[in-house]
Amino acid sequence: MKSVKNIIVLVFSVVTLTSCGGKKEQIQDKELSSFMLGGIYFLNGYGGTDNVVKMMKDADYTSDEQLVSGYKEIFQFAFEKSQGRDIKRMFKSMWDISNKKELLESINDLKTREHKYKAWDYARIINNASMGYAASWLSKDEVKQIVQEILPLAQERFENWETYYVDFNKGRIDWNANDDQAESFEKIAKNITTYENSIYKILPLHTAE
Repeated sequence: MKSVKNIIVLVFSVVTLTSCGGKKEQIQDKELSSFMLGGIYFLNGYGGTDNVVKMMKDADYTSDEQLVSGYKEIFQFAFEKSQGRDIKRMFKSMWDISNKKELLESINDLKTREHKYKAWDYARIINNASMGYAASWLSKDEVKQIVQEILPLAQERFENWETYYVDFNKGRIDWNANDDQAESFEKIAKNITTYENSIYKILPLHTAE
């Protein structure tokens, strides 16, 4: 079986099929679910949902278990260390962040501040933490701890992934309705839970205990 990462290259962006038959046991993966909070950034970086659908098909990922494995490849630590220099420049120009301490302070501010559109904050935490790893400011364990602390906060506020990404898109528009990537993000936000082989169909925001 082909690996997803062997057939695609992530585009740096500053920024399911279910089987027929009886009832299936619900798949759970809290680590992947945590990274899915920022999945819209990763989907945008790979060129949109159509490209990701093609990637999964080219890798012969069809079952839910295979798709979970495939999305773990492209959502968890999506940025490469080779992008570190560009990411550091982006952090400085867009966030005025120059080191690990400032990155962690920014993440904590997004996590704790009172804001109307918290999905917008949560998604940026996941994206920034992931880029922090590529910038060599955070270890994988540090990133995992950060993103997994955000999942229960999102679960408290949002009923499902649909409401989460509606809130995200409203937050992005509130930030800058004329951003040059606004159209791309809006398109992904509208179909992120419905496109073919979407991981958001397989792993709901709230899993059955």
